Amino acid sequence: MNFQAFFRLHHHWKPCGNVRRKLATFVRPKPSWTKIGLLSVTTGGLGIGAVAYDRIVNDFENVDSAIRFLRSSKIGISISLDYSWTLWGKHESEKDYQEILSQVHQRSADKILEGCLANGGLYIKLGQGVAALNHILPKEYIQTLRQLEDKCLVRKPDEVRKLFENDFNKSPEQMFRHFDYEPIAAASLAQVFRGTTQEGQKVAIKVQYADLRKRFNGDLRTILFLQDLVAIMHKNYNFGWIIRDLQNTLREELDFEHEGRNSERCAKDMKQFKNVYVPKVLWDYTNKRVLTTEFIDGCKISDLDELRRQKVNLTQLDSQLFRAFAKQIFKTGFVHADPHPGNIFVRRDPSTNQPQLVLLDHGLYGNLSIEVRQNLAHFWEAIVLKDYAGMQKYSQALNVEDYKTFAEILLQRPLELKGSRLSTRLSDADLAYMTKQAKEHFDKVMTTLRSMPRNIIFVIRNLNTIRSIARDHGDPVDRPKVMARGAIAALGSAHQGVRRFFYGTFRRINFEYQLWKASFQFWFVSTYLKLLTRLGRAPDTSQLLNVHVEV
Repeated sequence: MNFQAFFRLHHHWKPCGNVRRKLATFVRPKPSWTKIGLLSVTTGGLGIGAVAYDRIVNDFENVDSAIRFLRSSKIGISISLDYSWTLWGKHESEKDYQEILSQVHQRSADKILEGCLANGGLYIKLGQGVAALNHILPKEYIQTLRQLEDKCLVRKPDEVRKLFENDFNKSPEQMFRHFDYEPIAAASLAQVFRGTTQEGQKVAIKVQYADLRKRFNGDLRTILFLQDLVAIMHKNYNFGWIIRDLQNTLREELDFEHEGRNSERCAKDMKQFKNVYVPKVLWDYTNKRVLTTEFIDGCKISDLDELRRQKVNLTQLDSQLFRAFAKQIFKTGFVHADPHPGNIFVRRDPSTNQPQLVLLDHGLYGNLSIEVRQNLAHFWEAIVLKDYAGMQKYSQALNVEDYKTFAEILLQRPLELKGSRLSTRLSDADLAYMTKQAKEHFDKVMTTLRSMPRNIIFVIRNLNTIRSIARDHGDPVDRPKVMARGAIAALGSAHQGVRRFFYGTFRRINFEYQLWKASFQFWFVSTYLKLLTRLGRAPDTSQLLNVHVEV
């Protein structure tokens, strides 16, 4: 049968009833508008029913989780489009380029701040981490996102009262002689209120957001999904593995009893430092969602105006800060992983009237083994002494091959600095170098981070945060040297008896001698060059620019 004959047969063929019924299962008539309307009503009803069920069973948690996900996605897309559209066809050499770029930075930072405050919880913690990158990110991001350090989220008093009634079977008014419902600060996971105990003691009461535990897993999944999505578009940019590896540690922050125990251990470790204080926990007023401590009247370590008004010596203050955390990192191994400015206060010691650091918010800590601590201490000493063989040896002991990148991650500054060794401040060229490293050699940074022992992530977070504080103070102290002395002290304390004394003394003397020798060499070269300049025989400055001077 040819094709035309087949077509005529097919055109005139009428199927019998049985065949028509079978064909009807494959060829359905076009639905009427009535059926479409019925389907829409049914679908809408199911949607409303699902929302109502979520309201009754989960208090809208699934709906809220979806809203937070959509909000985060919208902000990310909006920022990407804003940069692409605004800067399309523009070049850095154009006259108004920097002004336009600054405007885009500010719009983007405002969107991120608004999103973090709207989403709360983990999003605020991530925003606080971004705010600490003041050596790389534009100032618009830093200045805007620092509001997350203590900006209170708007929550109704009924939420706080209901939480107390659920957890203690009492209202705040029944538990405390006085409870002020106006929050004085807000952490990423809780609000802080002022109160007075029944015994008359002034206290700070940290109350967890009531919905935090329910939303934690959903927010964690959302953040991981967004990280994975970014990693698909930008293969080198992938921090999801850090969150996955540390998610159990993050969950520990939800337990305020755990935080109370952390604060007591920190206080014990810092006992030798009279200028460092940790508020005492009032356990009768504390449970897993409420933490009550003695009230501290002080100012944030970043409040320069108040510090200057009190005539606080910033050099001494930063030295105290570095020594305290050097002890945690190199000796005790119990490291505060979230020391942002909102968690460090400065007050006058009631007994001596001297400036005193007050460490707050002890929910997130890292634990370092003695082996990791000792290798890290040796590595830090080698950095300061410019002992490249030592850096390589101890970085390999920490499973890191690229010792230079590892050193720059810890220092958050170039391993080799140009210019005067007497300056502890980063020059514009140094900042440009670090920015370039972050952009062009991100793969090396990520490889280094993934290869090292995982808990060193907490050390890096600690170091980066206190570096940010010192930078705001004008970098009055050479942080690497101060912490290197802490590392050497920790190495000396690892031995016992007479051996400990001689070993520690020898290392300290050798360290100070090496620093003095480098300083003398610098003075000699500088004096020699000045003399040549006066005699009119100074060398070509273009050659001097390539000379790296030890810092």
